[in-house]
Amino acid sequence: MIKYHPVRLNELIDHYMETRSTKRSPVSVAAATKALMTVMPDCSVEGPQLSNMIARSAVRHGHAVSFDLKCL
Repeated sequence: MIKYHPVRLNELIDHYMETRSTKRSPVSVAAATKALMTVMPDCSVEGPQLSNMIARSAVRHGHAVSFDLKCL
C-alpha cells in the first residue's frame, strides 16, 4: 500500500478546484472524491475527513459545495 503525504493530497484537492471552470454550479463532493480516488487509490483519508478537506478547498477557491457523498 502506498502512503501519501497529506500535503500531496491537499495539492491534488486544490488543483481539482483550480480546474473547475465555472463558479455558478456547486462543486460535488462525490465527484471530487471520485476524481481524487482515481489519482490516489490508496488514499488513507476518506469519509467525513476527506469531505471536509474538499469543502474547505472549494470555499477557498470561491465555489459553493454540494455535500452529495453517501458515506456508509
